[in-house]
Amino acid sequence: MLALSASLGLAACGGGSGSDAGTPINQDPNGWSGVTTLKTTDTIVGTGASVDTGTLAAVAYTGWIYDVRVADTKGTKIDSNVGAAPLSFVVGSNSLIRGFEQGVIGMKPGGKRTITMPASMAYGSTGKAPAVPANAALVFEIEMDPNGWTGVTALKTQDTLAGTGASADAGRNVTVTYTLWLYDARSAGTKGLQIENNTAGYTFKLGAGTVIPGFDQGITGMKVGGKRTITIPASLGYGNSGDSSGKIPGGAVLVFDVQLNAVN
Repeated sequence: MLALSASLGLAACGGGSGSDAGTPINQDPNGWSGVTTLKTTDTIVGTGASVDTGTLAAVAYTGWIYDVRVADTKGTKIDSNVGAAPLSFVVGSNSLIRGFEQGVIGMKPGGKRTITMPASMAYGSTGKAPAVPANAALVFEIEMDPNGWTGVTALKTQDTLAGTGASADAGRNVTVTYTLWLYDARSAGTKGLQIENNTAGYTFKLGAGTVIPGFDQGITGMKVGGKRTITIPASLGYGNSGDSSGKIPGGAVLVFDVQLNAVN
């Protein structure tokens, strides 16, 4: 992926080209010089609280090189995370290119927006090799909170099979197998991108704080042999930072299918 980093590699930029013919060469066929300010157009407004500076945003995006010769000005596609995990970032933290961070301000969950940004708010006179040439204006289509994470604020558990053995209580060692997905309101069972599938078994002391709070709380009360689906809001999962592996973005809601195999 392009990774919308604000830091640019300092690669040398080539000069112009000459021609023996008398026909002038169009030095700006894409019309980049005509894009001097940030432009946003909402196609779906969304609902809920607006994104502002200092708040966490989770987005799906696709980016193109601006091209005035194309009807929608979307020329060569340069990057997309659609179908993968949303991109999470704190607005105004300067972790991404300036046009992207400023362009999402005011969006609401479920909203969709087209952002057109000048080179000065993207990758400037350096570009971003190999996808973005120097001085390129860019076009992005953004969807805010595509997975519906902001709508999940409380822990939810649903038993799919009631166990009959010992109960999982605080202070006891429990052994579980589980599958983990990123929550996605658009997917069957709200199970989006699968992150992990543990079939070997995982043992930990319940209530000792060695796992995320939502996992601790969600397993409590299960009985050996039981199966449970646990939906965990970000506040009881990995918060706004995500996990250290980078597989779980900041703000992510998690869905676990858990089987309790032993209590000691």
